[in-house]
Amino acid sequence: MRSKWALGAIAITAIIVAAISFAVVDISTSAASGCLDTRAPCTERATPEIATVFAAIGGVALLVAVVAAITWIVRSLTTKREVRQTDVDYSRGPSARVRDDEDDELPTP
Repeated sequence: MRSKWALGAIAITAIIVAAISFAVVDISTSAASGCLDTRAPCTERATPEIATVFAAIGGVALLVAVVAAITWIVRSLTTKREVRQTDVDYSRGPSARVRDDEDDELPTP
């Protein structure tokens, strides 16, 4: 199993890869359609091969990010649950002397 830190790093890296891939898709599609020039209207609808390739890469990276993030969350929750459980033997008495405080006593009616 990977550590929590490694899973977090994988999730963040995959999100960054997905964002860059989708930016490449957007720019390459806009360039192929003639939409980068602000004076000319976007009339063509073209999808270059590079946009399809980077869309697939972005989709896979997004899937990896979701799986890594869910695994990271599950591991974090199970680790916190394990920390709450202790192996203390409560059948033994207290190890330090307990003092009697008069202020702690309940008043008698």
